Amino acid sequence: MDTSDASYQPARRLALLREVGLHLLAASLTVGILTAGLRLDRADFHAPFGYEYDSLLILPLVKETVERASPWSAPRLGAPGEQTLHDFPVVDHLHFAILWLLGRIWADPVVVFNLFHLLTYPLCTATGLFVLRRLGLSAPAAVCGALLFCFQPYHWLRGTAHFFLSAYFLVPLTLWATLRVCQGELPFFGRWRWTVGAVVIAALTSLAGAYYAFFACLLLAVGGVYGWVVGHGWRAAVAAGGLIGVIFVGGVLAHLPAFSYAKAHGSNAAVTRRNAEDAEVYALKLAQMLLPVANHNPVGFGTAPVFEPAVLRAMYQAPQYKWLNESDWSPLGLIGSAGFVFLLVACVLPVKKSGPVGACAALTLGGVLFATHGGAGAIFNLMATGAVRCHNRISIYLAFLAVFVACRFLDKLPNGWWKWPGFAAVLGFGIWDQTDTSWFPDVRRPDAGIKLATDARDDTARKWRADRRFFEQVEELLPTGAVFTYPYMAFPESPPYLEAGSPGKIESYEMVRGYLHTKQLRWSFGAMKYRAVDGWMRTVAGAEPVPRMLERLVLAGFDALLVDKKGLNPRRADALRAEIDRVLGHGSPRLFHPDGRLVVYDLRPYRAYLRANQGAERLDALSLVEREAVSVLWLGGFASYEPTGYEARGHWGGPAGELVFVNPTDRDRDVEVSCRLRTVFNDAARLTFRGGTVWTDSLTIDGAERGLAYRRRLRLPPGETVVKVTCDPAVTVLYTDSKRQLYTALDFKLVEGK
Repeated sequence: MDTSDASYQPARRLALLREVGLHLLAASLTVGILTAGLRLDRADFHAPFGYEYDSLLILPLVKETVERASPWSAPRLGAPGEQTLHDFPVVDHLHFAILWLLGRIWADPVVVFNLFHLLTYPLCTATGLFVLRRLGLSAPAAVCGALLFCFQPYHWLRGTAHFFLSAYFLVPLTLWATLRVCQGELPFFGRWRWTVGAVVIAALTSLAGAYYAFFACLLLAVGGVYGWVVGHGWRAAVAAGGLIGVIFVGGVLAHLPAFSYAKAHGSNAAVTRRNAEDAEVYALKLAQMLLPVANHNPVGFGTAPVFEPAVLRAMYQAPQYKWLNESDWSPLGLIGSAGFVFLLVACVLPVKKSGPVGACAALTLGGVLFATHGGAGAIFNLMATGAVRCHNRISIYLAFLAVFVACRFLDKLPNGWWKWPGFAAVLGFGIWDQTDTSWFPDVRRPDAGIKLATDARDDTARKWRADRRFFEQVEELLPTGAVFTYPYMAFPESPPYLEAGSPGKIESYEMVRGYLHTKQLRWSFGAMKYRAVDGWMRTVAGAEPVPRMLERLVLAGFDALLVDKKGLNPRRADALRAEIDRVLGHGSPRLFHPDGRLVVYDLRPYRAYLRANQGAERLDALSLVEREAVSVLWLGGFASYEPTGYEARGHWGGPAGELVFVNPTDRDRDVEVSCRLRTVFNDAARLTFRGGTVWTDSLTIDGAERGLAYRRRLRLPPGETVVKVTCDPAVTVLYTDSKRQLYTALDFKLVEGK
C-alpha cells in the first residue's frame, strides 16, 4: 500500500479502533465469565481468596511489597532475627512491580493480593488476543482462542496457591517471538523495531518467574534449530541464541542480591535443593493433559446426566496413582486436546514446514520430548541442574499452541455469517468443558453436594475474620514484643506437621497467620532454615524439655508463646499444656482461639518471676549468653535426617560443602569442635577443610563402624567464618541417588572455651 495515499491514515486508524474494540470485547467477556463463575459480586475483597497452602507463602510477600516496597525481607518474621529471602529468591520482579503499583492505589495488601490474581485473567486474554491476531486469526477466532487460553484449568486450579504461575500473560508473547524465529523473521538480522520488541519480550520474560524463563529458553532453542533446518540458515539459531542470552542475563541480574548474600554468608543451597529424580515425579503426563478436568460438568438433560466426564479422571486417578501431584492441574479441555493431538500427528505429516502449523508442531514435540516422564528433561536434571524440576509447568506453553491450531482449523472453514455465532458457540462449549461444577453448578441436581467456588471463598473469609479477631486480641495483650510459634516449622517448604493420632496437620506456612493480622508484633516463624536463628529454634522447640524451653524463650527476649494443637497428638497436647501451666502458673494470661486450636501464653509474668528469684543481674547475664552463643551452619552439600533438634547426631556430606561458624559478638571466641567421621562405603576418602587461619586440615577417613574420632580447637573472629569441606573418595563410588552422599559426621559437638 502506498502510505502517501490520503486514504491510508484513516484506514489505519479504523483498523486500530477495530483492534481496540476487539480487546474491549474480550476484556468484557473475561470479566463477565469471572463474575458469573466466581460470583465476584458477592466477594469480600478484604479477605484473601486463598488462605492456605502456598497462598500463605505469597501473602507476606505481598504485604511487604505494599507496605515496605520490598519482598526480600520481613523484619517482623524470623524473631529473634529477621527474615531474609536471599536463600530462597522469588525473582518475579515484574509481578512485584505490578503489586507495588496496585499498592499505591489500595493500601490493603489483601485487596492487592485479590486484585492481582483477578487481573491475570484479562491480561492473559489481552496478550493472547494480540498474538493470535498477528498469527492471522480472524476477529471471532482470535477472541475465542484468547478466552479459551485465559480460562485454561491450569489458571484457575493453580489459583492463588501458585500465585505467580497463574500470571502467565507473557507466554503468548514469548511464543510469538519464538514462532517468528521459526519462520525466518529474525531479531538482530532484520527490522530494528522487531529486534527491540523481541528483546523487550525476552527481558520481561526473565523477570516473570524462573520456570517461564527456563521454558522460554528451551523453546527458543528448539525454534532456532528448526528455523535453521527449514532453510533460514544459521542466522535463525543465532537470533534464538541472542534472545536466550537476553533472558539469561536478565535472570542473572534478578538473582544478584541472592548471589551477593551467598558470597558474604555462605551458600545455603539446601533451601532450594532439587533432586534430579524430582524431574520424574513432577514430569509432564500426557494422560493428565488429555483427560477431562476433575469434577467436570455432567452431560445430559433432565435430572440424571447421560454421561459424566469426571468419571474418566476419577478412574485414572485411582489410589495407586496418588503421586500425580500438580500434573492434575494441566488438562487442556477437548478443544485444546484436539489441537495438541493434531500438532503431535503433524510432526509426521507433510505440512508446510515454513508455516505456523509446522513451527507449532516442532515446538510442541520439543516440549513434550523434554518434559514428559522419562524424557530429555530427566537427563538434563541429572547432568546439568535439578533446579527446575516441575517440567509439567510447560503445559501452559503447549496449551497456547494447541488452542491456536484448533481455532485456526475452524477459522479456515469458508467465511460467512456463521463465524461470530459459531465461535461464540465454540467458546461457550470450551468454557463449560474447561471449568467444573464449582463454577457453573448443575441446577437440575440441587442435592448433588456440589461445593461452589463462592462457598469455599465464604469459608475462607470466615476463617480470615475469626483469625483477625483473635490476633487483634493478642496484639491488645502484647502491643509490642515477640511471639514464639510452637511446634517448630521450618521455612520455607517444610512438610506438614503431623504426629501419630493427631486430629489434623499443620501445613507448611500456617504459622504465618499471626504476622498477617498484626501490625507491631514479631514472630519466630519465617527464619530461613539452616541459618543460625533456625538452628536455635530447632534445638529449643525440638530437643528441650518444657521448663528449659520456656526459660530459653524468655532469655532470648520472647514475650509470648503460641501453641498450635492441630498437629499434636491429643495426649501430648494435654501433657504439654499441663506442663506449661505448671511452669507458668495459672495466673499467667492466656488467650484461646474460638476454634480451640490456638492458645497464646503470656511469658512476661514468668520473666518477672525469674528476675525476682534469680536476680536481675544473673538473668541479664544468662540472656547475654543465650543471645551471643556461637553456632555452626551446615550449608552447601550437607544434609541431616535426624529428628528436629537432634541434627547434630549425624550430618551427611557430599563432594563439597560449607561449614559456616557464626560468632555474633565483636570479639574473638575460642571453641572446640569434635565428631566422628566415616565414609558411607567401605573404602577410604580424603577429607579436606579449607578455612584459612581458622581451620585448615586434611585427613583420611574410612567406613569403620565407629568412625575416626576427630577434635579441633578453633579461634573464631567476629562475624561469619566459612570453612569449605571437600571429600575425594579413593575409589569410584556408585551413588544411590543424586544427593551424592559420601560420608557422615556423627555426634558433632561445639563447646566454647576449651
